[in-house]
Amino acid sequence: MRLLSIFICPPIAIGRLGESAQPLEAFDWQEDPATHGAGRTVIVPAVTLAVEVDGSVTPYRPGAIRFRDAGLYRPVAPFFELWACCADVDGAQKEMPLTRALLAELGSRLESVRYTVTAVNLKAARRTGDPACGYRADASFAADSYDERELLASSPHAPGQEPLVFAEQPISLGRIRAVRPRIGMRMGVDLDVLRIRFTPAAGFVYGPPGAGSAAAPGTSRLHEIVPAERRVLNPASSWIRYDADYATYDNPEPSDTYDGADTDRGRAWSVVDDTCDMVLEASMALDGERFLATARAVSGPPDFAPDRRPFLSLADDLADRDLDDPCPDELMGAAEVADLFQRVFETLSLMNLDAVRARAVVDNSGGAGTPGLPLTDAGTMTVDDRGWADDKLLSQLDPAEPSRGVAHFRLPYAQAAASIHAPLTSAENLLDLLRDFPDRVRKLMRPPWGAFGELPPEPAAEPDPGEIFRDPRVPRDGLHDMRMPPYMRDSDARALSLTRRQYRQLMVLVTQLAEQRHLIAGQAPNGTLMAEAPHAVPGRLHEARFIERRRRSGEGA
Repeated sequence: MRLLSIFICPPIAIGRLGESAQPLEAFDWQEDPATHGAGRTVIVPAVTLAVEVDGSVTPYRPGAIRFRDAGLYRPVAPFFELWACCADVDGAQKEMPLTRALLAELGSRLESVRYTVTAVNLKAARRTGDPACGYRADASFAADSYDERELLASSPHAPGQEPLVFAEQPISLGRIRAVRPRIGMRMGVDLDVLRIRFTPAAGFVYGPPGAGSAAAPGTSRLHEIVPAERRVLNPASSWIRYDADYATYDNPEPSDTYDGADTDRGRAWSVVDDTCDMVLEASMALDGERFLATARAVSGPPDFAPDRRPFLSLADDLADRDLDDPCPDELMGAAEVADLFQRVFETLSLMNLDAVRARAVVDNSGGAGTPGLPLTDAGTMTVDDRGWADDKLLSQLDPAEPSRGVAHFRLPYAQAAASIHAPLTSAENLLDLLRDFPDRVRKLMRPPWGAFGELPPEPAAEPDPGEIFRDPRVPRDGLHDMRMPPYMRDSDARALSLTRRQYRQLMVLVTQLAEQRHLIAGQAPNGTLMAEAPHAVPGRLHEARFIERRRRSGEGA
């Protein structure tokens, strides 16, 4: 056996902050198997690794998932595994977990593996342009060192710079620990695999001595900004002077995502937190050669709706970048789109569409009417938007004052959206909609931003309603309207869309189903009559296979 390379699984992980000493146990998403579940997503306990005092792990399956202990959120603490790509005597390559047994077979030992960890928070440095406003923690240790290490971060600085975080008063960005391997298998888990665990920080905020209390915008209620014991930042740091003055700072977009942006002419309250980006590197020396592997982790706030999946995720962004566009297999393409619409409904169930619609009208600053596109002013998604807003939606709104709705709907837009999208969590209902109303589906979907190669050398004065991409240089293309997803904002606060791959996958499926509809009806797509032929049937058979496959996968999850 010959070692070719090493790598870390997963290559990227998301941790979540939490003050509890007990990390959150593992769970899976599953379709609710109960009849009344109607295909909704639920969470079910999964095999979890408990880290023992000596650093080894014990697998178990929890009876229930608890997200808090006495009001304290449990952190999500991901594990990483070290894997190897090896070649056998015949040259055949194989990927496998790196274990002590494999190390011995390769002629190496556990102490030859070393981990290096770098955790940073650069949000204040990015805004001020001052590197001394970032803070960083480093750790380096061998794979046979099992003590938990706290990632204590402070700010680097050169002569003449003022560090934001003093070295003698560091900010904890979490903890890191190598897992002690031991011989054996339990619950399908190989305990001999080399693992490392990252536990994010508690979720605290920090500020300078003056960050005591401030009035909330809109209510003027006084709130404590930072508890007294965490007012430890350097009051001479440039972050303390940050404001929304574009003559002084670049104010990266979105420009208002810092505490204090909405008060006192945009003067920052000088608050930072203990989130971080982390780089994990594993190195191994063997026969005079050094092998390297790298993975990343990010930490963020708790997931307050863990049984609701986002329709846009990190996985979708990676698929948009790396996978073929779109999926050529009709059945698999239909499965992707059905899953997408389930996630759309799950996201929608968390939204106050009435509130985000009102915010979008303000974000648009009135906007300009564009022929062939929905309205962007207060008439959006009302009778004034007829032709875009359908009768089912308008029937639930008060025509005199659409934002009020009918008497028994306090949030008419949220109620209408739920009633429209809930049936589409059924694959059969969704495929019927896409087959029977292809033109409406194409019309209602907001196109994604165009790739550089698709954009013309000079931006158009007005967007082309027929385009299948938007141009970020055209102001109207960034405004919010009722196209799907309605009134949601992307990273720079402009109108959100599906990823390019999601959008194209949906459009391909709509075209395929529309062609099947013509075939089943005995018509060619151009409307001419056709003789009934055997190939008119497989579309329905594909649909039946897809629904049956989805049902079985739900039962077996």
